[in-house]
Amino acid sequence: MSSSGYSEDDIRRAADIREWLIKQIEDKQEEVERLRTTLAIIDNLLKQGSFKAAASIGFATAAGGGGPTATTAQVQQTRQSPSSPRQQAVAPTLKSSDNRDIRPLKRAKDDFWLANAEVSPNAVVLVPAPNVNLNVNTPPFRSFFLNRILDGMKNKDASQGIKEPNALNYKVDEDNGEIKRIVINNYRDKDRLQEIFNTSTWVFTRMLEKSGGK
Repeated sequence: MSSSGYSEDDIRRAADIREWLIKQIEDKQEEVERLRTTLAIIDNLLKQGSFKAAASIGFATAAGGGGPTATTAQVQQTRQSPSSPRQQAVAPTLKSSDNRDIRPLKRAKDDFWLANAEVSPNAVVLVPAPNVNLNVNTPPFRSFFLNRILDGMKNKDASQGIKEPNALNYKVDEDNGEIKRIVINNYRDKDRLQEIFNTSTWVFTRMLEKSGGK
């Protein structure tokens, strides 16, 4: 027993609790930072009069779809069809053959079609729109969307004891740096899905600006 009156086991337990508390503080700080970032994005959307755009990228339930149906192959064919930069193809709202919602993600200021979000109960797949070229090395794709948003969600799952294969995970499919699709598994709830919609739309907008696109 130490001179303080506590046993070595007590001191070890206190040290373990201290490490746990530090980890909890770090996790909460990361969560607050992500919330602040998302709030800033929403504020930016609202400043640009984006109520219409926000509605277009929001989460919609399967009820009342009413849109035309298409197979995944047809969606890919639509993506590969050529279109004039001045006359971009109209963003479709579709249902895939396996009942996934396919929702367009649009730029806030002018409704420019950035990507499709193919939503199923356990996954969301982001596919750039036709003639929208996004490179994995263009900021802030890695630094913000992958490292802060998606990895932040992964870390939160880990801190809550959620393990593979149930934890959030993602994969970026690319060809010579050009993003073909981003597969995000186990988003699990509507709030996370909405955050993915909001942040990916903002990130894709910034990537186009930095790459000299529209």
